[in-house]
Amino acid sequence: MPPTFHTAVPAPYRCQYRAKHLGLESDAAQGRSRVGIGLAGLAPKAEIEPMKRFAFIALLGAILALFVYALSRQPTLASPLVGHAAPPFAIPYYSAPDSNLVLADFQGRPVVVNFWASWCLSCRAEAAVLEAGWQRHGPDVAFMGIAVNDREAAAKAFIERYGKTYLLAADVDGSVAIDYGLFGVPETFFIAPDGRILSKHIGPVSSAELDRQVTALKLGQVGDASGDPTTVTPFGGGQP
Repeated sequence: MPPTFHTAVPAPYRCQYRAKHLGLESDAAQGRSRVGIGLAGLAPKAEIEPMKRFAFIALLGAILALFVYALSRQPTLASPLVGHAAPPFAIPYYSAPDSNLVLADFQGRPVVVNFWASWCLSCRAEAAVLEAGWQRHGPDVAFMGIAVNDREAAAKAFIERYGKTYLLAADVDGSVAIDYGLFGVPETFFIAPDGRILSKHIGPVSSAELDRQVTALKLGQVGDASGDPTTVTPFGGGQP
């Protein structure tokens, strides 16, 4: 009589025997394979979630950086130069291109330095104010007009049209404007006899404001910055 399953196969190996002879082993192997495939399919999805979070954070950081940069480029009344020595300059006169307007030559006198340009609409409104201010306060107070990034012919035509007679010179490459931290034009600086900047006005200056600033300048008073940043023509916003 042939041995039965229970007598021919020792107990510890009966499960393996059933799997091999009854076809269960392949099914079990396929089940393991299917489970493995399922787990493998889940792995990339698990990895995608951190990547999405990282991309979102990176995008948010870029937006915030652009926002901060935009704010830093806005015109402000504050100037780090107020109370400090005015940056020196030596630039060619419009009336005598072979000669330079040198700020250091005016040491010992109060100085009003106005930055302007022929392409600046606000500068047209204040042209008569500055000329009248020069007529009232000069020559004890020196008035200087510095045209920034302007074409020579256009600047000279502007000077003639508005009858400017005070000291006028050209900041051809814009380097003086950079030294003074200009956002645009017009901007006006009030410099004491010792060379310190006592105050700054941004935008076109009115006759009353000009007289107030000049009075404080003569007294040597460090004043608060004044003006309206929205009336400034930014560089790149109007010049040819």
